[in-house]
Amino acid sequence: MIPSIVFNDSKASVRYGKLIYYCLLGYIVSLYIKNAPVLSNGLMIILVGLAFISVKPRNYLGLFASQKINSGIMLFFVYEMISVIFSIDKTSGFNILSMRLPLFIFPCAFCLINFEGKTWKKILVFYVITTVVASMVGFVYGTYRVIHESNTAYFYNDNISELLLGKQAAYFGLYVNVAILSCIYILRDRKKNKDNSNAFFYVSIAWLLFINYMLASKMSTISIVGIIICIAFVNIVRNKKILEGLILVFGLLIGAVMLNNMFPNTFNRFKTINQTGFRFDNTNPENSLDTKFDSAKWSSGSTRMALWTCGKEMFIKHPFFGTGLGDIRNSLKEKYAEKHFEYALNTNKNLHCQYVDIAVSMGAIGLLLFLFFFFVYPIKTFISNGQDFAASIFICVGLCLLTENMFDRLQGEEIIALILPLSIKLFDRKEEVAIDYRQGTY
Repeated sequence: MIPSIVFNDSKASVRYGKLIYYCLLGYIVSLYIKNAPVLSNGLMIILVGLAFISVKPRNYLGLFASQKINSGIMLFFVYEMISVIFSIDKTSGFNILSMRLPLFIFPCAFCLINFEGKTWKKILVFYVITTVVASMVGFVYGTYRVIHESNTAYFYNDNISELLLGKQAAYFGLYVNVAILSCIYILRDRKKNKDNSNAFFYVSIAWLLFINYMLASKMSTISIVGIIICIAFVNIVRNKKILEGLILVFGLLIGAVMLNNMFPNTFNRFKTINQTGFRFDNTNPENSLDTKFDSAKWSSGSTRMALWTCGKEMFIKHPFFGTGLGDIRNSLKEKYAEKHFEYALNTNKNLHCQYVDIAVSMGAIGLLLFLFFFFVYPIKTFISNGQDFAASIFICVGLCLLTENMFDRLQGEEIIALILPLSIKLFDRKEEVAIDYRQGTY
């Protein structure tokens, strides 16, 4: 049985709580509507506006001070603004900032929103439902194309997520991973409350793991499998449930073998993971999933090694403060031209690693601030507080940033900006703010 998602929160603002709740649900739906940034941005602006007017101004400072993790994410955005101000190409810098603005707006809004725990869980359940439905629509459409065009490539990769949903596989893999982790922790929470109507979440996990495999995004698959194994290990140690943990691990292995026999293209993609040799002057295109691997062409591994080599040289030249966030795009083009890296120039490649991108654009200082505000302090806090869900979400995002510049694509920025502050609110009792919003509204 699918749980109810109807708003029913006695703790939230009488006047604005319901509007904020359904605005969040609307935003989640907008994530899966292709080419709808106006809708998602509009809902985001309405959300933060409602969050501010739902609380008396005298409470703002205390709320932001009490939400240290969200405030830290906002502070990093301020540092990005400083980097743009000191850049030569400020226009490009503010264009980048506008793309990253959700990572300021959502943490800001979530500092001010005070729902009961059950309401935050309903939002998470709605996210799972929406992701399952979107993935089904994408896969069914891919199957339709396979039948009509006799091309099994439509079963895989971007063909599942981009044709209708407007998401590249590497990005949609993060959406799917977040939904899988959400199901796991919802099941754990419902088990504590002796709620046994869990069939929907078990089926959702199985389906979403299948979709993850078919997306053939290496880092997405590696990260979710690794995190699930860690969750199983922690569960074994904490609760001494060795049998359950072993069943989970063996289930994943058996499922992987069966999927490989039925859909071998994904596993073949993993065979190229060690193909990291490159020549900058190689003008061949990149290998595609539906054709036989050609060592003369670029692979995902060789492309990233070449890009990261360029990034390393740029970082050495500007080690402390970087090129400036506004100047990174022009500096990259200059480096590609210097290396005769025509493939990267012609395809306008970014550095395909958020950490390298931050190190190059904002230097070692920017990278250290990013690591501290986004990962070191939050994960340390989550471990201390026993917030397993939030820790797993932050780790999952951190792993996916290893091979993609997710902050520079709206499809990556939108989900990260939502799920990081949302995960902090979920299954969290130690950082909830003891303020009655009903007394703090106008």
